[in-house]
Amino acid sequence: MPTYRPFSPPASLPPDTRRRLPSADRRQQILDGSETLFTTHGFEAVSMGDLAGHLGVSRPTIYAYFTSTEAILTALLDTRLAEFETRLAPFLANLRASGPSARPFGELFLLLVNERALLTLLQSGGGSVFAARRQAVLTELERRLETHFPPPQGMSRQPFLLACISQLLQGMATNAVNTQLSATEIRQLAATLDRFINAGVQGVLP
Repeated sequence: MPTYRPFSPPASLPPDTRRRLPSADRRQQILDGSETLFTTHGFEAVSMGDLAGHLGVSRPTIYAYFTSTEAILTALLDTRLAEFETRLAPFLANLRASGPSARPFGELFLLLVNERALLTLLQSGGGSVFAARRQAVLTELERRLETHFPPPQGMSRQPFLLACISQLLQGMATNAVNTQLSATEIRQLAATLDRFINAGVQGVLP
């Protein structure tokens, strides 16, 4: 888990934060500010008042768009997961089209590492909401691998094999993001994971 800084309001508010904005722009401003605070200080440490102070707006302004920090969290996660899907779907489609000999687990790891915002947000809280969302991401990734990944014969029928792969990839991607590995280190880790997973898959298949 990342280390969060104690919350404290900004010394001075950004200019023009109280000016009237179009509704869509104000909603996006609230989402952007919330994501910054959630991932910096931890979701449970941030209140609606903290967010209002961070943005330089009144609490009623925020309540006009969201009823609670939980509602903001849901909107943020829905958006980040939808963005991830737009990148995951063509990746898996290309993978499937490349033929049954393709095993780019390392490339899938790199795709996950590039989802820094989603991975960091998913780790910004320890409650049941976050636990459920993290598990949902793992389950969906496992399902998509089973549906679209061109596995060796019998791979999808091997108990827990796809679950192991999806959890390993997401866990290592989250660790790479949290520890701020360099681009070179991330590429090296991707290559190692690709070899490691391939060897493991071959080792457990009948």
